[in-house]
This record gives sequence, structure tokens and C-alpha cells, in this order.
Amino acid sequence: MTQGIHLKGLNGVRAIAALSVVITHIVQRFEDFGLPRMHGFEAAGYGVTMFFTLSGFLITFLLLKEKEKLGDINIKKFYTRRILRIWPLYYFYLALAVICLLLYDKEVLNGNTWFYVLLTANVPYILQTQIPLISHLWSIGVEEQFYLFWPWIVKKTTKLLKWLLLFIGIVLSLKLLFWFYYHKTGNSIPLSIIQITRFHCMAIGACGAVFFFREDKKFLRFSFSLVTQIVLWLVLALCALDWFRGVPLINDEIIALVTLFLILNVAGNPKTIIPLDNWYINYLGKISFGIYMYHPLIIYLVAKWAGSFTRTLETDFQYIVIYLLVMFLTIVIAGLSYRFFETPFLRFKDKFTLVKSSGTENSP
Repeated sequence: MTQGIHLKGLNGVRAIAALSVVITHIVQRFEDFGLPRMHGFEAAGYGVTMFFTLSGFLITFLLLKEKEKLGDINIKKFYTRRILRIWPLYYFYLALAVICLLLYDKEVLNGNTWFYVLLTANVPYILQTQIPLISHLWSIGVEEQFYLFWPWIVKKTTKLLKWLLLFIGIVLSLKLLFWFYYHKTGNSIPLSIIQITRFHCMAIGACGAVFFFREDKKFLRFSFSLVTQIVLWLVLALCALDWFRGVPLINDEIIALVTLFLILNVAGNPKTIIPLDNWYINYLGKISFGIYMYHPLIIYLVAKWAGSFTRTLETDFQYIVIYLLVMFLTIVIAGLSYRFFETPFLRFKDKFTLVKSSGTENSP
């Protein structure tokens, strides 16, 4: 076992990403409570991009450290760690959601359910044939597919940064081509594949990991500058207020870059202007996987079981009660899940961890 690595603040990034997803999905499901349907709030998509970027950064950095310290990357142990971190909660939640749908809305279950079982939930999401309560599992499928090939590339290549830049350039070129194709033909599927799969957003995080691993002074000086920090927090604030419009075609790429600079500052900048390392936000980040997984089912069940109560309240109070109730139950259930269900698997996962790191409890 090698000496541990300390990366502070990363759970704070997870907390921001997870809460942005939950808040957005509450807003989008107000109609389940008899309130007007709301459209256009984009924070959930940005939150998932933050997760992708963080995942690409963290896993690449840890793989590079493993390669540096041990001379190689143990692929078998990588996949064992990945399975023990993701699969137990993934399949537990999938079973819960399917049982719930069988009880209340069994007509929505169809052959597409197998895509979720096989960790390819992004396929029905791209085709707009997703199943309620489990449609958000598309992002887990995307990550698992990325990691089918990513550790092999880190293991084999000696020019990782060049490979990453080439990969990102190719994906962005395809995205532009598919955008023109969509506007010419009306067929959005090729463009949706790029926009939903977002492998290049994970690659952007991986690029940052390479610079961070190399301790590149010019890159870190730019990343740690006061101007960079102000801009990144301004963009995040605009996203939280739903005022960020940017350039629609490359908004996810902008958020990936902003997230990368946020990661670098909270993890490595001693003069970061907003640290994300207090107990509360660290705890929310620690349980963020559960927050992300359980929240659609909680929104659904709160609407089913408490919707008649919320409808008796004044409209303004309805919004407040719905937010507070869903948030409270999501955090409590995610916390209980982490403590009693996920932790035993995490302890077993530690037996296959070759590079120990603190501040990264959710790392695969």
C-alpha cells in the first residue's frame, strides 16, 4: 500500500453537482403536486457534467499515481473497485424503482428495462424512450462505458495529454458536424449521442489531472489566479439562478472547464477564495451518490403519499414544503444508505485500492 494522497474539497464539488440535479428535478415535477409545469431549468444537466468532469479528473489522477508509484496499472483491481462502488447501489435502486412502478404504473415498464439492467440506460435516453424513475441512470451507464476503455489507455500510452487533446478535438468536430446535420435534416440522434454521452467532458477532467499530476506551473498559475476563480464562481452562480445561457452548442464544455478549474482550486490552491471543505458540505458530498440515485423515487412517492396534503396549502407554501420535504427525505435516506448499505462494500473495496486517497471517499 502506498502513501495516501490528500485531495480536499472534492466532496464539496460532488455536493454542488448532486444538489443541482435534485433541485432541478423537483422543479420539473411540480406538476405531480398539482402545480404548474416548469420548463427550461438547466442545472441538472450542468450538475451531471460536473460529475463527469470530476470523475475523469479523479480517476485519471489516481491511475497516474498508481502507474508512477507501482510502475503499472492493475486493471483487474480497477474494475473490482468500480463494481464494488457502483453496482450494489445501482442495482438496489433499480430493483426498488421497478417494484414501485409495478405497484403504481406498471404500464410504463417495457423491453427498454433491459437497457438499465445492462448499464446502457443512455440508449433509451438518446431515443427519448426512457422509463420514469430510472431515466437518470443514463449518466451511470455513460461513466461505466467510458471506463471500459479508459484505464487501458492510461496504462498503455506514454503521450496521454496528446491523446486526450486529439480525442476532444475529434469529438468537438463531430459535434459541430452533427449540429449542421440536424439543422439540415431534422434528425437529432447523432447530435444527441454526443450531447448525452459526453465522453469528452470526462476527457477534459482527465486533461486537468495530467497537468495537476505533472505540477505544470503555467497551467496551475492560470488556474489559481484570482480572475479565473471569480469567473468560475460567477458562471456557477449564473447556473444556479438559471441565468447562464453561454453558447448552447458548447455549454457542457464550458461547464466542464469551469468544473475543472473549481476542482483544481479547492484541491490544490492554498489561496482558494471559497473553500469547500467544511463538515456539512463534505458529508453531503460523501453521500452524493445516494442523493443522486434515490431522489427521483422520493419525489415520486412524496407526490403519491403527500400530494393531497400539499394541495391544501397556499401556493407559496406548497413550493416551500415540497422543497423541504423532498430534500430532507433525500438526505436522510442517502445517509442511511451510505451508513448501512454502501459502507460494507466500500470497506471491501479498500482491499483492492492500491493508491489510498483522503477526501475522495466516493472515488471508484
